[in-house]
Amino acid sequence: MSKPSSDHSVLRAAVRWRDRCLGSDGSVFTEKRLWTTENVGYLVKYYAENLDAGEGNFFEKLEAQLGPAPGSAKQLAAEMLWVMYLFPVPGSMQPGTKRRQIRQVWEWSGEPLPEAPFELDGALSEGVGNPGTAFHAHRWREFRFFVLLMQAWTALSKPQREARLAKPWKLAEWLKELDETGSRQLRHILLYLLFPNHFEPLASAKQKRVIVRAFLKRLGEDPDKVDYKDRIAIDRQILVIRERLRKEPVAELKKERAREDFDFYDNPYLKVWRPPEDEVGSDGPQPGPEAEQWYREKFGEYRVWALAPGQGARLWDEFREKGIITIGWDDLGDLRRYESRERIHQAIREAYGAANPTMSSLACHQFAHDMRPGDHVIAKQGGSVLLGHGVIKSKYEFDDTRPEHKHVRHVRWELTGRWQVPKARWITTKTLTDFKPYKPWVQFAFGLMEGDNGGVSDQSTPDDGKPFTPEDALEDLFMDPPRLRDIVDTLARKKNIVLEGPPGVGKTFIAKRLAYCLIGYKVPERVRMIQFHQSYAYEDFIQGWRPKEESGFELRDGVFHSFCREAAANPDKRYVFIIDEVNRGNLSKIFGELMMLIEADKRGSEYAVPLTYSPDAEPFFVPPNLYLIGMMNTADRSLAMVDYALRRRFAFIRLKPAFGTNQFSDFLLRKEVEEDIVNKIVDRLSDLNRRIREDRKNLGPGFEIGHSFFCPQDEDDLLDESWYRSVVRREIEPLLREYWFDRPDQVDREVKALLA
Repeated sequence: MSKPSSDHSVLRAAVRWRDRCLGSDGSVFTEKRLWTTENVGYLVKYYAENLDAGEGNFFEKLEAQLGPAPGSAKQLAAEMLWVMYLFPVPGSMQPGTKRRQIRQVWEWSGEPLPEAPFELDGALSEGVGNPGTAFHAHRWREFRFFVLLMQAWTALSKPQREARLAKPWKLAEWLKELDETGSRQLRHILLYLLFPNHFEPLASAKQKRVIVRAFLKRLGEDPDKVDYKDRIAIDRQILVIRERLRKEPVAELKKERAREDFDFYDNPYLKVWRPPEDEVGSDGPQPGPEAEQWYREKFGEYRVWALAPGQGARLWDEFREKGIITIGWDDLGDLRRYESRERIHQAIREAYGAANPTMSSLACHQFAHDMRPGDHVIAKQGGSVLLGHGVIKSKYEFDDTRPEHKHVRHVRWELTGRWQVPKARWITTKTLTDFKPYKPWVQFAFGLMEGDNGGVSDQSTPDDGKPFTPEDALEDLFMDPPRLRDIVDTLARKKNIVLEGPPGVGKTFIAKRLAYCLIGYKVPERVRMIQFHQSYAYEDFIQGWRPKEESGFELRDGVFHSFCREAAANPDKRYVFIIDEVNRGNLSKIFGELMMLIEADKRGSEYAVPLTYSPDAEPFFVPPNLYLIGMMNTADRSLAMVDYALRRRFAFIRLKPAFGTNQFSDFLLRKEVEEDIVNKIVDRLSDLNRRIREDRKNLGPGFEIGHSFFCPQDEDDLLDESWYRSVVRREIEPLLREYWFDRPDQVDREVKALLA
């Protein structure tokens, strides 16, 4: 790894932006004049001075705010997002998501996004740094800063602009004055894009301070001599450190001078300012600094491949027992008959209707032509579990007698087990990956598998298991950190919440994550889940007489009663009780005298009451360490309104479809859903939900279609056009016919629009 060269696509794009837009009010994508005082003024008026603190994501609000603005201002907003999106690497923001959002904003102008292959493909594909989740969570703040910055820029005279574009520290001083809070990451990003020889590809002021302090200490300097509140002083000091390292190496560099183009994220530089446990995590061994030499001694010139034994590793037992590896795409027949990857690519398009099967064609070509006997293969489950290591023993075969996965190679499995990969080292979920270029990861993986645990990954942990952090909860949750924090805080304060929303917004999935996040650990035994229905009664929930197997009746405690007793016996630990379809039951009948006891200020033994079926027994109470999460489907016409007594005791939290979020698009792209399918899902389902919301007479917001319908399952092999059409036909269309049961023509039009 090295600091990007001046020929890097991102830096070439930044030069184009500087020359065409900052210097002459032009445009990135067209020959128009977009970066003008007038267009910036519209963005100031309709966005910067008209912030929307209501519900909705950034783009929903932005579209409404820019509604009165002319098309040219909306196109300028799209180009400003393009500048902001040059910096993030794919691990921070997927290229497909960048392009989709830029296109979305541009098309608010009523014009299609122009063809710009370099700007929209090459320039957005790689990125140069990871700005972190805060950059995306506070995108509205970063965008507002950009708008106000451009307002100040367009007010400068031409000589003033030229002076700032010619002198990096003059521009840095000017930006410092505009960034009043001192917290805008875009300031760091813009300085790097415009002056990559003077600034680092780092968007975090905190990281810069840590780097300065660590390297000054290693170089024998006093780290406290720097004013860490002065952002420009920090940037200047990093430049001095870079020059010093080229001439005066520190001990960690093994007395070798630093390369001209080294990156502070390279090893061994990284270890100077970030301890090894931060790089890999305490759960796994640290890869040695000589990964290249280690790889050469262990594997020679052979490659190391990572392969998934089917979705969810469902074929792993067969792989291990028969000594084989396989892949799907059986309809292609013998892969040896295709002379090139391009031929395989075309065949997959024809056989499976996939629009752009880039990863699929690569996997097939590599499996048939690039793998060779002697290569090594790591079997994996998803991107987070290693299952075994083997050596390939045969050439490619096509076995037409197999019921599925007919493309076969024989393998001698040398080590099998189950090893959990720490999150910092998660790998791609692609079917097949050549890992020879990623030698540090290979060294790490073999260190994990060949460690002292003898192939057993489940190591001893505290009684509560591993901590479950908000970051763990947000994994594939399609929710911003502030939103999650607000919900968890509400649950902790109110003790009772109801997650309400239309079908498919992931209420159950979110409820489990909230429970573990509140508890702080993933401990299923402290989370209980039931479902209400019309026949559910007090006797099931609290206590009642039930028939015995032999004869007669006995008094039995209900599920909630038992769970409360368990929680009361462990007052220092939190317990969470989840109720699905909370509005399906007769709530007054089910809760009985507990309706008072579940109030947040009525918890504890001092509010204990005798129960209906055991008035002489010890009084019952709901302990303060027990929390309730209810779930409610807002699209169920058969349900009456929620009991007002219950509504007063619960905080109601509305969940909305996540089609417009970065997290959802990035999730689909990580799952190898083709980019054009991702765009189709986002655009067409967003349009459908808009029409459902607008149909206030029959439907409304409570009947929208949730994103969970399009979250791939383990058994979904090909996530292409055929998969999309299957979801629409088998899941979305029946739901729409239930919604518009008296308007079949409307349903036909909606389904046609989804499948067009």
